[in-house]
Amino acid sequence: MTNRDNDRRRFRTLRILMLSAGIILAGRIVQIQVFEHEKYRAKALKQWERLIPVKAERGNLYDRHGQPLALSVTTWRIGVSGASVEDSGALAVLLSDVLSGDRARIRKKIARAGKSHVVLASDVVLTSEQKLRLERDGQQAVTLDRLPSRLYPTDGVAASLIGFHREDPDQTVATGLERSLDNYLAGHPGKAREIRTANPNKKMGRVEIEKAIHGQSLALTLDTDLQLICEEELSRAVKEYGAVSGSVLILDPETGDILATASWPLLKTRRGRHSDPAIWINRNFTCQYEPGSVFKIFSAASLLRNSAIDTATVLNCDNTKSEKIYVRNDRDHSYGNLNLMEAFSLSSNVFFAKAVGNLRKSELFRDLTDFGFGQHTTLPYDGQPSGILHPVASWSGRSMQTIAIGQEVAVTTLQLGLAVCSVANGGTLYAPRLIREVLDDRGRVVEEIPPVPLRRVMAPALAELLRTAMGRVVLEGTGQGAGMDWITTGGKTGTAQKSNGKKGYTPGAYIASFAGIVPLENPRLVILTVLDEPKGYRHYASQSAVPLFSSIVKGIRRSTNWLTDVPGGRTSPFTPPDKREMVAVPDVLHLSVIKAAQRLGSAGFQVTGAEKNGVVIQQIPASGTRCLPGQMVELAVADPSGARGAESSLCPDFSGMSNRQVSSLAARLGMPVIIKGVGYAVRQSQGAGGVTDGRPVTIKMETSWR
Repeated sequence: MTNRDNDRRRFRTLRILMLSAGIILAGRIVQIQVFEHEKYRAKALKQWERLIPVKAERGNLYDRHGQPLALSVTTWRIGVSGASVEDSGALAVLLSDVLSGDRARIRKKIARAGKSHVVLASDVVLTSEQKLRLERDGQQAVTLDRLPSRLYPTDGVAASLIGFHREDPDQTVATGLERSLDNYLAGHPGKAREIRTANPNKKMGRVEIEKAIHGQSLALTLDTDLQLICEEELSRAVKEYGAVSGSVLILDPETGDILATASWPLLKTRRGRHSDPAIWINRNFTCQYEPGSVFKIFSAASLLRNSAIDTATVLNCDNTKSEKIYVRNDRDHSYGNLNLMEAFSLSSNVFFAKAVGNLRKSELFRDLTDFGFGQHTTLPYDGQPSGILHPVASWSGRSMQTIAIGQEVAVTTLQLGLAVCSVANGGTLYAPRLIREVLDDRGRVVEEIPPVPLRRVMAPALAELLRTAMGRVVLEGTGQGAGMDWITTGGKTGTAQKSNGKKGYTPGAYIASFAGIVPLENPRLVILTVLDEPKGYRHYASQSAVPLFSSIVKGIRRSTNWLTDVPGGRTSPFTPPDKREMVAVPDVLHLSVIKAAQRLGSAGFQVTGAEKNGVVIQQIPASGTRCLPGQMVELAVADPSGARGAESSLCPDFSGMSNRQVSSLAARLGMPVIIKGVGYAVRQSQGAGGVTDGRPVTIKMETSWR
């Protein structure tokens, strides 16, 4: 065989092989392009495309005047991919200009990352020009990840109400309204397809598949100016009175609008870390407590509504055990005969304990339930308790009496405030309103939220009568420190023992509260002040919660328009009051600090200089001086052992004195006495002028003086 024949054979074999390869290749192409097209298309899309969520923009929160409280802003996470860095020095210059950072530190951080990716900053707000510079001059090494963030323009103001919203990589954390109103604010995310290239730092853009629905914004009923006043005054009061905590709530009685809700501890600033979780809890909504004498507003309402008594009913309000009365007046006061208005202003426990004996249990329970006690409110704020109002079947023989004076029940400040609003507005109980308007993502109003009247709980005439009673508390009773020359106010004090959570009370622990209406003849605001465990004699509401109320009202007049056009010219510039409006300063010399503060507080005066235990050895102004209620009386206090002279150990003549007179004189002298019986002193174990040497003197009392 010639060489030519061999060449022909080799070429033929080669042609067969090439043809076979072509046929195989064509078959494979047909297989991939036709029969397995979808499989490989999906595989390619997976490599070059991915579905990503498109986050919805969170809605904003505004106060009633349009001031922003919580805003959604776009921030960026800025990083560098080390594998794409061309000139680390130039890149560090660019990033230091944008981030206002240390150029050397940034360059060192990039170098330390090597070929890896490193995050340089998060939550950075970029202008469009800065973003363009990073994209254009970032050597394709700069990575920008968009992060939705929340901005709180008022910083720590109303923080426990507004809360916070934070999106972490693994979870979303939220508190307050940011959590409870999430169904309005959150919106619904969309979907997009992102196109990628072989270069991990370069993307071809994205194609929107499903549009994101942005969250709705909300205009709240909150007034930031009122909120700031309440927080400033509450902070001052907690420190001045040594309280553990406290709260202030302001409501609009005509709508149930929540205008301000301050709660201690307060958050000064959102910057930095916060170790105390209590700063995110609003006590007005989440804490329940026994209200004490403030509750007599609603006991009186039930008594009058059911004709169990009327304003002319007179009851003996001396402390006695002979009539199965299980409660006593504060500090064992024996008031004698009192009518309703007198008993209300003096806050006599015995009067209300006797009066409720004319009520059926079912009547009292029904009326208190109508006021909203023992029930959850509709406020959109998590963690609200329902309060405590036990069913009638579980009441004991003394429950009617203790409930009537605000024990054996528990309320939140919000429940109490809404019930007081019904007294202020003429008898209608409103649901709490916190949202006024719902806005779309362009700020247009899409829904107005009207006030919601729940039910009429009393007739207008009864509400007016209760307001009159609350006015007398300020004019002549335990709330005189709330009186002002330029506006009428009314209210009710409460100095309640603090429950220990079991069956009893914590010794020396009290909750002082005041529920006030201003102005009384044309109510615009209902203000509740609550202080938890104020120290010393400040535990009396007249010495802590009432002054706090007064300072808030003065702040409202000074800084807002809420009270500037009260009818009747009551907000005109200050003019000296008529001398007849002044009252005499009581004589508190030789009294203990506690008793002195109580006596001055009942007369409407505030106390200073009595921060330690002992007896009063000097008072300024002197007793009998006529002053305006609310004025400060300065006391000089000495230890009992050094405050009494030699004559203090001599026993006086108690003959013919009543129980109250004996107790008062003994208190002045710091002399221990044992009083046996009720009436008038007829015998004493130590004769007048005798030396007692600190031993108690036993005094025999009889109902008639011989």
